[in-house]
Amino acid sequence: MSAQFTEDGAPSPETPPAFQAIDARVAYDGVPVLDDLSLEIPAGQTMAVLGPNGSGKSTLMRAMLGIVPLSSGEILVHGTPLRRFRDWKRIGYVPQRLTAGGAVPATVREIVASGQVARRRRLSWPTREDRAAVDESLAAVDLSDRAGDAVRELSGGQQQRVLIARALAGRPDTFVMDEPMAGVDAENQRALAESIARLRDQGSTVVLVLHELGPLEEVIERSVVLDHGRIVHDGAAPEATGECARPGHEHQHPHPDPNDPDPHAAPTAAPSEMIRLEVPRRD
Repeated sequence: MSAQFTEDGAPSPETPPAFQAIDARVAYDGVPVLDDLSLEIPAGQTMAVLGPNGSGKSTLMRAMLGIVPLSSGEILVHGTPLRRFRDWKRIGYVPQRLTAGGAVPATVREIVASGQVARRRRLSWPTREDRAAVDESLAAVDLSDRAGDAVRELSGGQQQRVLIARALAGRPDTFVMDEPMAGVDAENQRALAESIARLRDQGSTVVLVLHELGPLEEVIERSVVLDHGRIVHDGAAPEATGECARPGHEHQHPHPDPNDPDPHAAPTAAPSEMIRLEVPRRD
């Protein structure tokens, strides 16, 4: 069931949170990465999860999607316990890197269209509405003119925009993005920020895992900062900026964690199209 909204575009009081973590704990080899964390993300909110490397921010995102299991506690997605949640077409997942392509000459349009797998019946052909959604998604990230190009020919920033378009094509109402600004130049960072601002303005729920706010500072409505698996700040975005990055440190690269037991783990509950996407590290 989709979220219900009032006349002014806000979620109605009856709308359950998009995500809710209740005493969530994740541990690797007995070492807690999330430590009895409780968090509620209202429908329609644009929120950043920030923190230093190893703080648990990516683990929280992966736990919310069922990619890593909880040691204890519970996750609810749109009011439904994660283990029973099946309406994955509502969720648009944007990973940190595009792993599709490579030696396979996939075009931008083909990658974006693959975001509709969860919405279509198995083995069914795309409808006129599906094709229109792909066109609209490409236009939303300003890549219509690159639709027929091979994804591997695009810059890293353009590939990130392809991933957002891919999520958009499925017409979800909730987006989870894992460090969309990592390794992206300033021009593409601004383009990504504009795309995320449009999602916010249309009432979507957007959860972003970030190392620092950068050009998203004006877009983010709420920031949650983690440290050692616990929430150390929950409030307005500008207040959190200095808590998650050293002054002058521009985070433009991922930090793989060799202790992550399965950095490419497939979701246990999410739809099959997520399985083909890279899910990096545990921080």
